[in-house]
Amino acid sequence: MSHDGDRVVVCGGGLAGLSAAVTALQAGAKVTLIEKAPELGGTTSVSGGLIWTFADYEEARARVPDGDPALQWLVFDSIDESRAWLQTLGVRLGPLEEHVLEHGRGKSVEPAQMIDALATRFSALGGETLLETALESLILSGGVVRGVRTLRDGRVAELPGGAVILATGGFQGNPELLARYVLDDPDNLVLRANAWSTGDGFIAATQAGAAVSPGLDNFYGHALAAPPARYSNFQFRDATQYHGRLCVALNLDGVRFADETSGTGEEALNQHLARQRGGRGVYIVDDDAMEQHPNQGRETITRTILARAQSMGGTVIEAATLEELCRGLPAIGVSAERALASLREFNAAMQAGRADALDPARLRFRKPLVKPPFHAVAVKAAITFTTGGLQVDERARVLWRAGGTSPFAQVPQSRAYAETGRSVVAIGSDYRQMPIRGLYAAGNDAGNISHFGYLGGLASALTVGRTAGANAAALVRSSTD
Repeated sequence: MSHDGDRVVVCGGGLAGLSAAVTALQAGAKVTLIEKAPELGGTTSVSGGLIWTFADYEEARARVPDGDPALQWLVFDSIDESRAWLQTLGVRLGPLEEHVLEHGRGKSVEPAQMIDALATRFSALGGETLLETALESLILSGGVVRGVRTLRDGRVAELPGGAVILATGGFQGNPELLARYVLDDPDNLVLRANAWSTGDGFIAATQAGAAVSPGLDNFYGHALAAPPARYSNFQFRDATQYHGRLCVALNLDGVRFADETSGTGEEALNQHLARQRGGRGVYIVDDDAMEQHPNQGRETITRTILARAQSMGGTVIEAATLEELCRGLPAIGVSAERALASLREFNAAMQAGRADALDPARLRFRKPLVKPPFHAVAVKAAITFTTGGLQVDERARVLWRAGGTSPFAQVPQSRAYAETGRSVVAIGSDYRQMPIRGLYAAGNDAGNISHFGYLGGLASALTVGRTAGANAAALVRSSTD
C-alpha cells in the first residue's frame, strides 16, 4: 500500500468536518474529505443556525457538571475566535449577539450559506471531496493510524493518510447502537436529524481500540408533536415543542415523570420523556404561558408553537377548565383520572409554596396552572444527535482504550489538562491515557462535551473541528519534515 503521509483524511462533511478540513488546509496539509451522503452539510443543514454556548465557563460547569471540563473549556475559550474565523471565509453571521435562555450567548448563521462558504473555501484551497463515500474502517500499522478504508458502490478501497479526523455525526441513525447504549427501545425516539449518521466513526474507532466517553446514554433533542402529526426533515423546528420548561409534563399514565425545568432547556425533559412508555406524553400549559418565548426571544411564542403542531396534524386540546381538558386526554392515550389528580397535586404544591415536596420536585418556574383556557399537546421524544462518543483530549486526539486508566476515572475541575504535548496525556497526578497516533475526532464523534445539559452543538462542532484540523495538520507536517 502506498502511503500519503502528508494527507489528512476527514470523515464527515458537516460543520465539524468542514471546519477541520479547511483549518488543516490552511495549516499546509493535503486534505481529502469523504462524506457518505450525496451532499455536504449533515445535521448542520437542518439546525437552527445559532452558534452559541455558555456566556460563563463556571456557569457551564455548574449546569453541565458531568461533561468533560477540558473540552468544555475548549469550546468556551475558542468560540469567539472561531466565529470570527468563519467570517473570514465568507460566512454571514448575524450582527447582534443573541441570548439563549438565562445562560447562553451566540450569533446566528444561515446553515446552507455557512456550509456553502466552507465548501467553497475548501475547494479553492485545493481540498478533495469524495461524496457518497462512507468510512468502512481504519487502517492501522504498529498502533498508528495510516488512513481509512472507504465504502462506495459496494466496493471497499484504501485511502492512505498521515492523520484521520472522525466527524461522522454520532450514532443517532443506528437503532442497534441506540438500543445498546442509549435506551432499550429506540422506537421511543423520532429521528430529528438527517439519517446518515449511523456511528461509522464510533464503530471504526472502537474496533481499532479507542476508548469511549462517559455519557453514552445521553443525547440531544427536543420533543416533537406526536403522530398523527406529519412533517419533513426541514420542518423539524416547526414541529418542535420548545415550551417544555413552562408546562406540566405527563406520561401516558397521567403522571409527572421529571422536573420540567431541569437541565439547560427542554432537552433534559425530552430525555426523560424518551424513557417513558412509548416515548410519549403530553405538555400542558395555561394561558399565562401562551404569549411567552420559551427561549427568551429566539423561538416563537408558545401560542404559535401549538398552532404549528395543530396545522401539521398534531393533537392540541383546548379547554376552559382542567377537568374538561383531562376529559379529552384519553383520546391520545393519557389516563384522564390520573392526569387530573397530578395537575391538582401540582397546583396545590405551587400555591402552598411546597414545590420541593413534589416528586419529582420543581426547581424553577414555580407557578400553578390556573389561568384559562388550558392547552395540552401530544408529544413524542426525539433525538437530534448522541452526545456520548469517543474519548478525546483537548487536542481532539482519540485515546486508547487500553492505554491507561479508565476514562471513567476522576477528572479535575480545572480548565485544561497538563503535559498535552507528550505522547501520554497526564491529568493531575494519578490519571494517564495515551492518544492513538494519527486519530482525531470532532463534532458528535467527540464524546461528553454536553452531558444531559447542553452546551450548544454548532459551537462544539466548530471549535473542536478547528482544533482537530490544526493538530492533525501539525502531525502530518512534522512527520514529513
